[in-house]
Parts: sequence; C-alpha cells; structure tokens
Amino acid sequence: MSLRTLAVLPALALALALGAAAPARAAASCSDASGVCLSDDKAKWEPDASLSAKQLKAKRKGPACKVAFEIDGGRGSVFVNGRYAGTAPDASLSLLPGKHDVQVRDGQKILAEGVLTVPKGGSLQVTVRHG
Repeated sequence: MSLRTLAVLPALALALALGAAAPARAAASCSDASGVCLSDDKAKWEPDASLSAKQLKAKRKGPACKVAFEIDGGRGSVFVNGRYAGTAPDASLSLLPGKHDVQVRDGQKILAEGVLTVPKGGSLQVTVRHG
C-alpha cells in the first residue's frame, strides 16, 4: 500500500464509525394512522389540514431546518405550500421554521396531505408510507 492509501484509511474508518452512530432514520416501525412519520419530536404533522392564504403568507423567522422526504416502498412528488419541491427520496429541502402545507403524490394518488410544523434549525426526516 502507498503512504497516501495508509493516510486515507483512518479517515475512512472514522467516517464509517460516525455513520454507524448516526441517529436512526424515521422508523419503519412508525404506527401513525396518517402514514407520516417524523424523526424529530419538535416537529408536528396535522393530516388533512391546510393553511389559509394569510397563514401561507406569514413571515417565518429563525434558522432553516433541513427536511428530507422518504417514501417507504416507492417514490413520490413533494409539494410544499402549493409548489413542486422535488421527488422523494431525493427531495431534501431547507425550510424555515413554522407551518407549511405539504402534499406528497405518486402520480395522481395522494399519499399524504396536511400541515407540517417545522422546528428551528437541525434536520428532520419525513417518511411517508406508500399506499
């Protein structure tokens, strides 16, 4: 092995160790009746709710939260506040804290629809059960 390879091995071992110690993703064992599971207790999901036009225009303050969407057993289009935001499982957004209208669709089928309350800063994993 070259010296360069030997120098990289400890960094690789550290990265693997940190990855193993990372918090579990929003669990597949989630038993929420709406089919939406959140990885942060500070976040809140209100199924079948929506925000008024005034609430949608409200100013949100504070550090953004990184929100990653995952569809358990499939893919889906993610819409936040009425606008297309990406395709899960690749939809990773930066949302300001507060309430947001969220809809997740697989084609014409709505997998989840409601209001997501996003906490300040940090990261949030949103897992939606497919069908």
